Amino acid sequence: MPKKKLKRIIKHLFYVFFLSIIMLFGVFYAVLPRITNHSKTVQVPDLTGIHLDALEPFLTKHRLCYVVTDNSGYSANLPPFTVLQQFPAAGASVKENRKIYLTLNAENPPLVGMPNLIEVSIRQAQLLLKNKGLKIGNMKYVPDITKYTVLEQWYNGKPIPAGRSISKGSSVDLVIGAGLGTQIIEVPDVLGMPLEEASLILLERGMRMGLTSTVKNKTAAIGSVVRQNPTAGTKVRLGVAVNLYVASM
Repeated sequence: MPKKKLKRIIKHLFYVFFLSIIMLFGVFYAVLPRITNHSKTVQVPDLTGIHLDALEPFLTKHRLCYVVTDNSGYSANLPPFTVLQQFPAAGASVKENRKIYLTLNAENPPLVGMPNLIEVSIRQAQLLLKNKGLKIGNMKYVPDITKYTVLEQWYNGKPIPAGRSISKGSSVDLVIGAGLGTQIIEVPDVLGMPLEEASLILLERGMRMGLTSTVKNKTAAIGSVVRQNPTAGTKVRLGVAVNLYVASM
């Protein structure tokens, strides 16, 4: 092949290669951005607290879409069916029509198991409740040999045992030992009373309910106190525990 012809071919190939490079750059940096709206971004608004019914018109104004996830959370500070969490987060820059994934606040609080707070310190009780999503409500101090230790746990005016289901976010009232006093008091008569009423009477008189046992009794009302120890009228120190025996079938 003549040298002149070979040089012409090489020169032609060089021009083709050079033009191809220019075209590739043009496609990547000029054509594709226009097709994909690469340069058009919007800022994600804060959706926390917005109700489900108001989401579509609100996000349409911001040129965004949304998807509600299957998971749901709960916060007592927000109404049901309002946005609890979002991804991407507020303030992020995204392309137009980007889907924002949302977690909504549940209509009803989930149930959690009541922890056992008996004989733990106030500080530990607070941590145990916080881990379950619960709060300390009222605290009543009564004379007891233990000091700053939880003696009883109450919910909605009734003693609540460990393990019972309770709504997340609820407040639990605590009876706390304040050390033994020197005052001598008389044990009240709680025979015939329902267990809940008897425990309230004892608490009001500066005593607390100790062990509770059930005994078969065909004459007394089921759930009523048929025996107590110490017995009514006994002189005891302030803060003593009174054991109660309740009628069963």
